[in-house]
Amino acid sequence: MTKLSKVYTATLPFGINPINVDDTYVILNKEDAKLNITIETYGFNWLRYAIKQPELDIDFNTDVIKKDSLLIWSMSRGFPNINKQFSKQKKIISINPDTLVFKYDTNNIKYVPVVINANIQYAQGYNTLDDAKIIPDSIKLIGPSSILKNIKNVTTQQLDLDNIKANVNTVLGLNLDSLSNKVKTNFKQVNLSVKVSKFSEGVVNLPIEIINIPRGKRINYFPKQIAISYSTSLENFNAISANDFKVICNYKDAIDNSFLTPEVVKQPDNVKNVRVLQQKIEFIIKE
Repeated sequence: MTKLSKVYTATLPFGINPINVDDTYVILNKEDAKLNITIETYGFNWLRYAIKQPELDIDFNTDVIKKDSLLIWSMSRGFPNINKQFSKQKKIISINPDTLVFKYDTNNIKYVPVVINANIQYAQGYNTLDDAKIIPDSIKLIGPSSILKNIKNVTTQQLDLDNIKANVNTVLGLNLDSLSNKVKTNFKQVNLSVKVSKFSEGVVNLPIEIINIPRGKRINYFPKQIAISYSTSLENFNAISANDFKVICNYKDAIDNSFLTPEVVKQPDNVKNVRVLQQKIEFIIKE
């Protein structure tokens, strides 16, 4: 206790905390900037510096000038604000260096899409006609153009759901740890929703259309119709008809001139899992 009541003089490195920085600036080297300050004070006052790395606020509005492409703090301008951050019991003997030079970049704004990391498994007989929706589907990033140009998207945290039978509404955090600490964003999370419905499977029979048959050539093929299966929600089931689909075979794609491959080229938006139930259409060339 006797030693702590005595006055000691020592030098400590202080980190820099920029304040009142213009929104258009991003300070690139603030972590490297240090002020070595020699202080004379009682031993009790030195204890706080042993617990936590000391920092000083530097006011970029009043104590920093812009010169060319640099921001410069000088002790002649900044000493009053530095001195105010020490109590009367602490006497500043010296500050070194007397000038700090800060490099900066100009803030840019970039909107990037949010990519969902979700694995949703539906219960048997359930599904969705819509893709999972997120709000917002893009976020604003603010930061140096040199960093923003390499950011293509932001992903959500992983979501795994099994045996889903009801609508999904949940909040997903964004994976922002991989972003530079020089990049700021207006969102930390997004809302995800999925409309889930009871599903049923349907089958329609369709005539096959053959395209790109060479001029002067005739073919005979079998079968003339083909079955297509699909799934849709119960509320849409009765609205689906064979007229909503179209199947073609392209003669140019005939495999070894022995069979044609059917392809669905038209289908309604409110169906999923469309499958052709026969993969080969046999044909012969008629002389």
